[in-house]
Amino acid sequence: MYHTNLDTSAVQWSPMDARGISMKMLYRDAASGAMTAMTRMAAGSALPAHRHSAADQTVFVLEGDLIDAGATYGPGSFLVAKAGSPHGPHGTAGGCVLLTTYSATPDFVMVE
Repeated sequence: MYHTNLDTSAVQWSPMDARGISMKMLYRDAASGAMTAMTRMAAGSALPAHRHSAADQTVFVLEGDLIDAGATYGPGSFLVAKAGSPHGPHGTAGGCVLLTTYSATPDFVMVE
């Protein structure tokens, strides 16, 4: 039996600090800080290259196009960034929706 059952259509999108990007928090583990969220990027939006100090990150493209470090990924694409590894910049031409997980509380350390 699952301990969480969530209708994601009932969860509101919350804007992030980056313009055109919002998130739906689906699950957060209070003890570890691990989390699962849906991330929506509007057409033309972008995030700079960054890393997460302690959190592994997975990204599954649900809809649209994700451009990561110049390569374009469509629906069904799955990407993994281990803790500390630089990734990005991330962008989108036509917009996208992603399912994103973090193994611990994520920080965003910009990469030069």
